[in-house]
Amino acid sequence: MKIAIIGCGAAGATAAQFARKQNRKAEITIYDNEGYGEYSKCALPLVISGELSWNDIVEYSPQWFERVGINYRHEEVEKIDFDSMEVHANDVVEYDSIVVATGARVAIPFEAKGAYVLRNMNDALAIKKAASNAKKAIIIGAGLIGMEVAEALKSLGLGVTILEYMQSILPNMIDADMASYLLNNIKGIDIKTGCRVKKVEDGYVETNEGDYEGDFVVIATGNRASVELCQNCRVERGIIVDEYCRVNDSIYAAGDCTQIKDFFGNDMLVGLGTIAARQGRVAGINAAGGNEKMLPVVSVKTALLFDIEIASVGVMQNHASYYARYSANLLPEYMKGDKIIIKLMASEDGIIVGGQAIGKNASLYIDRIAYAIYKKMHIKELAWFENAYAPKVAPVFDAINVTSQALLLKTRRKNGRNI
Repeated sequence: MKIAIIGCGAAGATAAQFARKQNRKAEITIYDNEGYGEYSKCALPLVISGELSWNDIVEYSPQWFERVGINYRHEEVEKIDFDSMEVHANDVVEYDSIVVATGARVAIPFEAKGAYVLRNMNDALAIKKAASNAKKAIIIGAGLIGMEVAEALKSLGLGVTILEYMQSILPNMIDADMASYLLNNIKGIDIKTGCRVKKVEDGYVETNEGDYEGDFVVIATGNRASVELCQNCRVERGIIVDEYCRVNDSIYAAGDCTQIKDFFGNDMLVGLGTIAARQGRVAGINAAGGNEKMLPVVSVKTALLFDIEIASVGVMQNHASYYARYSANLLPEYMKGDKIIIKLMASEDGIIVGGQAIGKNASLYIDRIAYAIYKKMHIKELAWFENAYAPKVAPVFDAINVTSQALLLKTRRKNGRNI
């Protein structure tokens, strides 16, 4: 059996590994147009800041693939002939099944020249080099990538200005009320929201709020699936795959190039490394003859920005019927511990559908809320869910308990009855 894998990111590299585990005799070929092997793209801002070197974030080198019997090819794929089942790169290679994991590229909705983006290792190294001779940078976009790049550049001593089109930062991760807390605690960076960029040229940015100038500009305005090799597949915003990461019987796709249905039945593009790796595992197993499928995706996200941990899962406030926010102690009051802000969202019938957290251990709390969403738990169940307690570890009623109680009271007041 011959398996071809196009792309060596989180999805492609994971697909190769699990295809090998599923079928020890398969002839597996992976194509990588960069040449680094598989590395952590989420760690690229740490390469820019100098906290890590580029070597540090390489998880599976080209030599590793060869050692485990996977044919690694540092080549650009020019064409996939799905009818003849051939991959056209430096030469033509036949396959029996294929995994497309071509990732995404930065979506730039305005005219731009001479700006940087951050999608791969070479981008990170280019930004790092630009920063070494600069005093001021402009970041367009206050999503996760934009904020992480801003923090990295600030740590190098640069003055940083962030321009964001929406009215709050991290608009696809946390609501404006949660973002305001984060915004109030970020020092030393100039952040402009509600700012529409018209044009970028070298270090000059023209916006509806005036013009800005720096030594260089980094554009972080979201991503667009790279689907150019797959126009014969079902493509909308991305390559449409089912829960088996399948396009048809011989074609699979995984990672940022794909479009899936999430837990709530909504179409979404994959933009998280966690989902990409899980898709890669499923696609690799199935391309090698297995029958694995994905769990529904609830989009669990987390980050550490300016020493503040944030996390979110599920839907945001505008897609929920009820919500409540509560600032709770991580320890009993007498222990004088840190606080965490929890926000919970619920549907009309009281089912938990989303959550956000800011503070120490935010990701651990969000993982619990994610489980509640998976299990379609009612607010009452989460409000009375038993948690561990010890004075030096956790309170009798933890942050999720008390926020759930607040949400339950809010729904009762609104409806005049229990839901």
